[in-house]
Amino acid sequence: MITQQDMKNGPEMVQLVVQPKIVSRSSKTHPEYWKARLVRRSYRNKEGKLLEIPEWHVRIAILKRRQWFNLGTPNQSTAATKARDIYLSLTSQGWDKTLERFKPSPGEKADCCTVGEFIKNIETSSHLRPITIRRYAVKLRKMISDIAGLEDGIKEKTKFSKYDYVNGGRESWRLKVESQKLNILNAESINRWRNEYIAKSNNDPLKRKSAERSAASYLRCIRALFAPDVTLALQVPLPTNPFLGVKIKEPAVMRYHSSIDPELLLISGKRELIKKDSQQYLALCLCLYGGLRRKEADLLTWSQVKLETGELEIRRTIYFEPKTEDSQRNIDLSSEAIEILRDFKAKSESEFVLDGNDPRPNATYEYYRADRTWRKLNEWLRKKGVKDTKAIHMLRKESGSIMASNFGIEDARQHLGHGDIRTTSSHYVSKKARREVIIKNVTDQLNLNKSDVL
Repeated sequence: MITQQDMKNGPEMVQLVVQPKIVSRSSKTHPEYWKARLVRRSYRNKEGKLLEIPEWHVRIAILKRRQWFNLGTPNQSTAATKARDIYLSLTSQGWDKTLERFKPSPGEKADCCTVGEFIKNIETSSHLRPITIRRYAVKLRKMISDIAGLEDGIKEKTKFSKYDYVNGGRESWRLKVESQKLNILNAESINRWRNEYIAKSNNDPLKRKSAERSAASYLRCIRALFAPDVTLALQVPLPTNPFLGVKIKEPAVMRYHSSIDPELLLISGKRELIKKDSQQYLALCLCLYGGLRRKEADLLTWSQVKLETGELEIRRTIYFEPKTEDSQRNIDLSSEAIEILRDFKAKSESEFVLDGNDPRPNATYEYYRADRTWRKLNEWLRKKGVKDTKAIHMLRKESGSIMASNFGIEDARQHLGHGDIRTTSSHYVSKKARREVIIKNVTDQLNLNKSDVL
């Protein structure tokens, strides 16, 4: 329907209000709630002709005040998400800061923080863990550098100076990237970056699929920095969420295909490692018998090893933060694994199962106490035919796959500590036994016909 806007509430304008027959019952913190409240506004030009504005609008009333917001997109889902973000900002920061961010005056629109200011403010004000911020910031700087063309026209040898931590090359490159305005990111530049990133793989199907996965990972991580629960805590002037209008295409699942003979690995490990470097053999057993992540095994203490009940307890400790709450679990061990751990515990003088350096819980990079052991084990696995990039992680996948074959997918999920069973089935389970389609009557008939011919 078309209604005449009240003169007291803004400029004289008419609006085309789209009202679905069914109003969403979702809460105001969910985009679905706002979908039913989006409006297509229209105006009359000098000739009196009614023209429709392509972008969606929303009118929000809260704290004894109401205001129209142009959501800046004709896409309904994107507009609903932005309307949700505006509402969350109003409830947490009030009208002034929300208008400054989502409806700045023409003279204020150019005001935007730099990439460096954005990262620094996230480090000081957000709830994200330091190691998470560091990972995401690395990806953000890479994307900003590419979009700004900071390496265009530079000789290949000079490009490598950004990895020079000793002579200042890295610091110089970082300062150039972080001096860029954050509003260099928008839906158009992000989509263009993704397409160019994938196009570098040319026509090689394997390289292209790998590039698609990498690009999706970049977008997911950087998008997380613009999530409402992060940006609402920041004080720097921000642009509109650049990921509004960016659809992340999730690449096809990389299913696990087993190329490991676990029995052969354990036998070879016992013969070759137990005397030469027993810590490698212990790490091998923890990942293969227990299905542990490398960090879980690296920071596992003897107090978490329950030899009486034959279990490993993966729990939050003063040294270790689980990947998710579902990662906290009890892992049943076989009698062989229990005896191996019992022998190592009798000889150990450390608080930790694996020997290594002191833990660093506050490290902002992937730090492993037993780094030497992990590197040596990785080399040994490659010599044994485990060619995957993450050879040690393949032990965990193989452990889950064996559990699924013997006891079912749900037991494998619990064994690995996944929150979603789809993660287990998609990425961690390989077909172990043959499953053939045999149509007996047809086979018998073919054999019969064959004998008739003979």
